[in-house]
Amino acid sequence: MAQSRRYFGKRLATLSIAKQASILRHKFPESKTRFLKPSVLTWEGQIQPMPLCRKYTVRIKYKLKKRPEVIVINPLLKSTKEGPLQHVFPGDKLCLFRYKYFEWNSSMPIADTIIPWTSLWLFYHEIWETTGKWYGGGEHSSNNKKDVSG
Repeated sequence: MAQSRRYFGKRLATLSIAKQASILRHKFPESKTRFLKPSVLTWEGQIQPMPLCRKYTVRIKYKLKKRPEVIVINPLLKSTKEGPLQHVFPGDKLCLFRYKYFEWNSSMPIADTIIPWTSLWLFYHEIWETTGKWYGGGEHSSNNKKDVSG
């Protein structure tokens, strides 16, 4: 039986790990999904934000009802002369949404939210690498005083 939680008065059914994996496999047949435990899924695939952008190999680790953790495994993301990586959590996990504002929850397919948001993050990352400015919005403070978005 699907578990649910309330969100502004609506009941939202949590998508099971198997359902998330099924949607990911359907929408991204070239990618790989693995079950680490019955409640933990990893997805690995390539994302190219725009035709002139690089291709990135991305890994998403999702534990049921927790925030998905997204890392770029190839090419490795690095700080630039402009400053440290922008909008990442420790371990260079991408910051894709504001969890405290319920912008993502376990009733939402990762394939329809986290992967497109990762693509958009990578697009803004390439702009940041070139310009030194983060145009992707968000609320992270930055060590790069030239670029404090929020």
